[in-house]
Amino acid sequence: MKTRSASNLQFAGYTPGHAFRAPFAIFGAPDYLRLVTRREVEDLRHALLAGDLPPDLEAKLHRLADGSIGDQVMEHNCRWFLALLQAAQTGSYKKIAPSDCEQILRVLAYVRKEDDAIPDYLPGGLWDDEQEVRATAAELAPLLQSFKAWRLRHVVPARW
Repeated sequence: MKTRSASNLQFAGYTPGHAFRAPFAIFGAPDYLRLVTRREVEDLRHALLAGDLPPDLEAKLHRLADGSIGDQVMEHNCRWFLALLQAAQTGSYKKIAPSDCEQILRVLAYVRKEDDAIPDYLPGGLWDDEQEVRATAAELAPLLQSFKAWRLRHVVPARW
């Protein structure tokens, strides 16, 4: 019987004693977000609605900020995702579809998971997180650009 971790590692293309290989080189990009449960998304949603960033997610973002350039880009994108969700939740930014909010929540819930497709404590364990963040940032690029421009016009001047 395979354990959950062994199944995740096998799914991700990791075999003990062998170099990590990108599984989508042949089969197309995997959907790691399917590993996020509804409960994980709802827990994150409720924390963010209460104005709290879960401590484990905050700690992970701090680790990413201190990591490699790829980790820093992932942290930066996650911070933008969080700012966008916050603006949407308060009603100050209205140009986001509910489905986009759900996708962002799922990605952030995935990043929050330590034991995901490739457990984060393994060498290369953030690779799957980075793929999901990168894919979402690319897919929502027009929305993110619009939000950044809106924020520069409406939020930044109010802070001066």
